[in-house]
Amino acid sequence: MSRSYRIAAAAALLVLAGIETAAAQTTATASVNATAFVQGVAPLTATGVNNLDFGTVTAGTVRTPTSMSADAGRFNITGQPTTPVTVSFVLPTALTGFGGATIPIAFNATDGLHWTAFPTTFVAFDPNAAFLTTLGASGALTIGISGTVSPAASTITGTYTGTVTLTVAY
Repeated sequence: MSRSYRIAAAAALLVLAGIETAAAQTTATASVNATAFVQGVAPLTATGVNNLDFGTVTAGTVRTPTSMSADAGRFNITGQPTTPVTVSFVLPTALTGFGGATIPIAFNATDGLHWTAFPTTFVAFDPNAAFLTTLGASGALTIGISGTVSPAASTITGTYTGTVTLTVAY
């Protein structure tokens, strides 16, 4: 086989190989992203920021928190600005201490606190019922809870605790 014939045969093979490759590629794919900006409702959050603290209580006496701004339970709520929300509580009826001992705790019709300007101004509401209010212009709301403990004269010395749970919903 002559040198020019071998070159021609090699070139023909290369051309055929290129044609076969081009013929084998019969599909192609590409993609784009789908996007949408949704102007919706901001997530609703609630955070307990201060425990309801009655301080030291003498057995046989009734006690409420000394300072609403310092000792009342407090929750910070954030969400969609100027949107109505419903606030509700699950409230204990007793606080539990050492060995299962209990003391009663009560929540009156004015023990819910809607802080309009914390720590100076609040509007009282009944925490035993759902409370309808509106988030502020910044989407913030401060809710407080007070109450009354009434340990019997024979109450055992110790720390008594219970849980106050707040639920907020649009």
